[in-house]
Amino acid sequence: MRTYHSLLQIPIPTNLSLTQLLHTSTRPSLPPSHLIATDSLTHRSTTLGELRSRSGQIAHGLCSTFHSKDQSHWAVILPNSVDYIEIVHAILWLGGVVCPINHAIVASEIAHGFSVTRPEYCIVYGPVVPKVEEAIDLAEEDLRAQGVGWSRPTIITVVERVKGYLHIPDDFFPGDVLPIPEYEDTRERLATIHLSSGTTGKPKGVELTHYNFVANVKQLEAHDAKQFHRGSRIVAFTPFAHIGNTTFPLFFGPYMGILHHAMPQFDLERFGQLVDSVKPTIFQGVPSVVLSFANTDLAARYDFSKAEKIDCGGPPFKKEMLERLMVKAPWRINQVYGMTEGAGYVAYQRSGDAQPEDVVGPLLPNLEIVLRINDGREDAPVGGPGEMWIRGPNITRGYAFSPEANKSAFPVKGWYNTGDVCTISDKGVIAVVGRTKELIKYKGFQVSPSELEAYLNSHPYVMESGVGAVFDETQLTELPTAYVILKEHLTHEIVRKQALKEIQETVDNKVSGYKKLRGGVWEVKALPKNPTGKILPRRSANLQRRCEAKGTSFINAAFSNIERANAVNKVYQKNQALASCPNTNIGEQRGKIA
Repeated sequence: MRTYHSLLQIPIPTNLSLTQLLHTSTRPSLPPSHLIATDSLTHRSTTLGELRSRSGQIAHGLCSTFHSKDQSHWAVILPNSVDYIEIVHAILWLGGVVCPINHAIVASEIAHGFSVTRPEYCIVYGPVVPKVEEAIDLAEEDLRAQGVGWSRPTIITVVERVKGYLHIPDDFFPGDVLPIPEYEDTRERLATIHLSSGTTGKPKGVELTHYNFVANVKQLEAHDAKQFHRGSRIVAFTPFAHIGNTTFPLFFGPYMGILHHAMPQFDLERFGQLVDSVKPTIFQGVPSVVLSFANTDLAARYDFSKAEKIDCGGPPFKKEMLERLMVKAPWRINQVYGMTEGAGYVAYQRSGDAQPEDVVGPLLPNLEIVLRINDGREDAPVGGPGEMWIRGPNITRGYAFSPEANKSAFPVKGWYNTGDVCTISDKGVIAVVGRTKELIKYKGFQVSPSELEAYLNSHPYVMESGVGAVFDETQLTELPTAYVILKEHLTHEIVRKQALKEIQETVDNKVSGYKKLRGGVWEVKALPKNPTGKILPRRSANLQRRCEAKGTSFINAAFSNIERANAVNKVYQKNQALASCPNTNIGEQRGKIA
């Protein structure tokens, strides 16, 4: 295989745990009084010294109470907060494996997280304890059906106490500090099991080691330390349970001296107030939030003067939108690329680099990639494009309890198939030009079409379904969109429209907010399939175009007859144009089609 290497190679220790990393810092060393985190949930703050001592004390309390075995699994179900950071470090300190699960998702999805990670302990935000209890019941049933034995986990509450459960910190703190553990080799020592859909299907448990995270911290530092100075500040609103907001606030921030203000949930006006107070230098570039920066007067009403950059992952913005954005504050757009399987980050634009707007940036140190075509059987032409396989010190060793997923994700031992179609320049700069994976990206969250299809196909009105994405220019994101063949007894248009509404409501009530069918539920008379009966690639640009080619009519419950005709015609014209673009989808062509 033709291999491309990062231009920079650095030494990465194989015996440094994340607890030991917490007790070191970049040079010159940070004082223990350096402020590391504040939050809006409990209005707490913590310095580097306090984080070290409190995490060690909580670890001692948990260890002496439960006498948990080494590498026990601990689910953490908690909003962004100082408590979250302390608890993660306490679990790692006592030798546990952190299993982050978003507290805001529905019980059935928490249950799936339990089935995937199989925790022995659950540290839970008090108000969501009833939902977690329901999820445990569902997970028990699911694992029993698989023939898997699993004992109900012990619940411990945090932030708000719930009667009948032990509570952090009251029942575990204060006390002695647990001794700092030492491990001969951290490359196989698990730190977290993060949920990720990988390249397809429902979320799987990504096993990430201490070495993976330590490597990513060292890679980012060596790559461009000056853009992560000890005066850096971030208002962090994306969930800490998501890998996109794990490495920075939990590990890289304390090491580099970056302050994170933890926001438990996003509200635009409240965010503006926090910007006024915290004076952040780094902004998280979630598309809908960036649009709000560009299209509202938020930056005029609050003090954005300390802004240095917006970290964005994705295609370039439209020119006119970018022009509006850039006059709002003294920031620059900084492109990044990462994944759960990469412990966070894989490529990162350097602060001093002038690069084309349609590329991501240089690979981080010590990474290797290959670009493959023809279902991975051959090398792509030099520089690509081709499907990117990657290996390096920050890349996962595999998925928990899922040999089939590992077989699919690692076509060659040690090489993870990202499912992204990429190019690479002679300077090691990558660009993502397409996707072979079927996942839908809604505002940074991965949505599995097959998961939504399972709900659709179980509905009494649905004979068969397919799910794809429609790109919404107003939100700069893909929207999950369903196409269904209705059962034959639904004959009249009014009845069919009502059925589509009911189908959408039923599915939306079963999933978390980011998985809702925001692109609508459309009736089709046939779904395009290959000779074996499998639905052809679910990207909506292809799905709608192929259905239209068959003469299929679309009906969506949200439109009147005239509106429906206009909407379908507009989508159809855009999709026809997009279909002529090689190796792309709607999302990757934003800004290029009016």
